[in-house]
Amino acid sequence: MAEKKETKKKIPKRTVIERKITLDLWKTKLHDEIIGIKQKEEHMAKSRQFNRDLELFGEVKEKLKGKKETIGYVGYRKGLWDGQEDKLERRLVIKLFSKSMYYQGTIEEMVGREFTRSLSAQKDFPAFSCLIDGYEYVITLNKIRGGWVNPEWFVFRLEKEKGFIPIILKHKMGPGIDYRVVNGIGKAQFGLINGRKFDIGGRYDITLKADKTLVNNTLIRSLILFAASLKFHTDIYKKIKKGTKLMEKGEWQPTISNEELLLRRNPRSILRK
Repeated sequence: MAEKKETKKKIPKRTVIERKITLDLWKTKLHDEIIGIKQKEEHMAKSRQFNRDLELFGEVKEKLKGKKETIGYVGYRKGLWDGQEDKLERRLVIKLFSKSMYYQGTIEEMVGREFTRSLSAQKDFPAFSCLIDGYEYVITLNKIRGGWVNPEWFVFRLEKEKGFIPIILKHKMGPGIDYRVVNGIGKAQFGLINGRKFDIGGRYDITLKADKTLVNNTLIRSLILFAASLKFHTDIYKKIKKGTKLMEKGEWQPTISNEELLLRRNPRSILRK
């Protein structure tokens, strides 16, 4: 009998994706996208996510075909932040829109989670949730370490079939606000959020290079939203520090908004009703 030839399994080629995105934060409000009531009404008509108190404060750009082009905008809920007389009651909500002003995602400060974790850890640990359009899971993005000696780390995960990918954002010590983007599985760096310290309004260059299963819209939008939130981190840290001291004395308790409570609802209890 003739021997059967062994057939080698073909290993699929790894498709590497490289993206270079810039988040340019504006110094002033004199931009065509935000001037006048008419523009705001048009934006609100395109998306329910464009709230009346939403103020655009930055532009997302990407180098396409050798030319840097605008691909989106970021805005924050001014009423929830600037509109609060008591700074302890502030809650950050930032939204990402496409160039055509269609909704792409949100990052929301989770006040209850951050104060609970900060009290127990005796450190200031901001906490966020990301909601990405078309992605069925809520992304939990938390600071998990940091202090005078240790550089701060933020972590979140991307769900995949029967598993997940942990993403760690490791702050680089030195000038500027830089974070290395690391895949927790293998601990390999595949990206960088590079904060331009001397840019007048604020600028973050996001570079990514990895397999196409990792460098996708969910990851990219989450990183853009995280970078946009960095503008507000100093004020968030001050709020947490002051709030936790008052809570330890029994003199203050955070107010939890309905939006935050909805994100924390048990879906199984809702189904039983």
